[in-house]
Amino acid sequence: MPEKTAGFGYVLMGVLAVAVLAAFSFGFKNDFVDWDDMEYVVENPLFLYPGVYGWGSLWKTVVALNYHPLTVISLALNYKLFGSAATSFIITNVLIHIANTLLIYRFGQRLLQTGPLPKLAETPWVAFFTALIWGIHPMHVESVIWVSERKDVLYTLFFLLACLTYLRYRRENVRTWLWVTLGLFTLACLSKAMAVVLPLVLILIDYWQEGSHSRKAFSPAALAEKIPFFGLSLLFGWIAVDVQKGGDFYGMLQILEQKSAVSALPFSWRWLVYGSYGFVMYLVRLVLPVGLSAFYPYPDRVALVPVEGVYWIGPVVFAAALGLLVWGLLTQKRLLVFSLGFFLVTIILVLQFMTVGTAMMADRYSYLPYFGLLFGGIAFLANALLANPSGQTPFRLIAGAFAVACFYLTTRQVAVWQNTETLWTHALTEYPACDQIHEGLGDYYGKRNEIDKAIEHFSAALADGTERFHVYEGLGNAYGLKGELDKAIPMFDKAISMNGSRSDLFYNRGITIMRARPEEAVLNFDKAMQLDPANDTLIRPNRAYALLLAKRYPESIAEYNTVLQAKPADATAWHNRGVCRFNTGDRVGAIADIRKAIALKPDYAEARSNLQAINP
Repeated sequence: MPEKTAGFGYVLMGVLAVAVLAAFSFGFKNDFVDWDDMEYVVENPLFLYPGVYGWGSLWKTVVALNYHPLTVISLALNYKLFGSAATSFIITNVLIHIANTLLIYRFGQRLLQTGPLPKLAETPWVAFFTALIWGIHPMHVESVIWVSERKDVLYTLFFLLACLTYLRYRRENVRTWLWVTLGLFTLACLSKAMAVVLPLVLILIDYWQEGSHSRKAFSPAALAEKIPFFGLSLLFGWIAVDVQKGGDFYGMLQILEQKSAVSALPFSWRWLVYGSYGFVMYLVRLVLPVGLSAFYPYPDRVALVPVEGVYWIGPVVFAAALGLLVWGLLTQKRLLVFSLGFFLVTIILVLQFMTVGTAMMADRYSYLPYFGLLFGGIAFLANALLANPSGQTPFRLIAGAFAVACFYLTTRQVAVWQNTETLWTHALTEYPACDQIHEGLGDYYGKRNEIDKAIEHFSAALADGTERFHVYEGLGNAYGLKGELDKAIPMFDKAISMNGSRSDLFYNRGITIMRARPEEAVLNFDKAMQLDPANDTLIRPNRAYALLLAKRYPESIAEYNTVLQAKPADATAWHNRGVCRFNTGDRVGAIADIRKAIALKPDYAEARSNLQAINP
């Protein structure tokens, strides 16, 4: 039959590539979103000031509470080669995702050729539909279209390659392939710490192939060869835990901004409820991928007796899944153990059994784990239907219909990620009383100078009972821009009382009060620089201007001297230093400075007016 030929396999791979490209190409005109993309790309000083940091810093810098230098390097290459627009970053993500889809197809083929279902190895359709649905599943839009999730597609690329080279090692028994697998595993960990579970997946592969190989999965020899892998897992896991807490791994890494993602809340049984309910929702959204959101907030309260709403179902289903896995091990149901085990192993670290971040679950966490469930489910369906020759058509119709539905839903979800406004507006339709979503929209409108809309959303977050300091900061900024200092200052005071270690709170309060209270603004800028010395290129010009407004002209001149050393083309700094010099009696110096400002910025009306006044 043609479908058994190698050429037909390449045709199917071509179909996979075209289908994935078609589904995600609708996102090529999408923009960055103001949620991690600023840290990763738009405002990343590693990219903006390469002369200051250099390429070596890409290897040792923690970005967005993650140590993933290969991810950062790949983003830096996008930035250097194609510029700062979002398109090249998104296209690169999609191309890597296409490669991953083809690797999923090849991985599925290789597993079927050496597993407990030899009849399924004769047909390419199990591997094809597994890869097709995995490649165009709506839950994967977040990993592919969101620029910041380059780490997802990149670590999965190396992870899948490692699985394939390990299968080759198992087939040929050439130890070189084991070391190649270890190298690919290292690259995966350098792309995202979630890769640390690979040794457990390798053990699952051993178990899957029992019967076609004499060596047992849990034999001393099989486990001993995994020791270097587990060693790497412990190292990268150790690094990940440290940087998530805001650490620099004992001074070996560089941190751009001090913060932490690990909750300070003590252990609570509610963590079991949160984590297991997220587990259930990943299962549900595999087959019913609707109601997706960029953000899934924790419920306001989770009481234990009785557990509110449907959350009680989480621990029950999770325990049942573990029981099913144990039963499969005892009864040698290798398809069940491999597929469910793959899903559990690859997702367990991001189930919120220990609260990290502010979301109960995330679509992106399903990216690699869904392979296990899709492979197992499609193989089970095929094994049931293809035993009868008349089952070919129903199998293809069922799998094909679900793939078509996924394609349609994916194109719609891609549009959700068009920009910050579409992202958070859509999330708000799913969770209208979520303070963090209102905060995101408030930020978006504030940056677009739509101040009333910003105040509306920040105020809605307050009404939702927010405990997020940035909401108060946002209101402070918004009221400040409207000149309503009596409303702005209490907001900044509240934000600082909630988190007094944030440099930007003092900086923004200084900006807001600078004209009305320049002396107090200087103190705020001093505190901002104390908390974040690396950001002095932003803070110093404003501190210098506050000193000018406070009529502390010699100090302002000294500050502007420092500013101009770092930014000699800053026309405003030249002009303002000239104003200070004039007020200290240095008319010649003032004229020279203001002329320099005009030379740098010929349409500088204020500078021309001042020059005319002091040098008629």
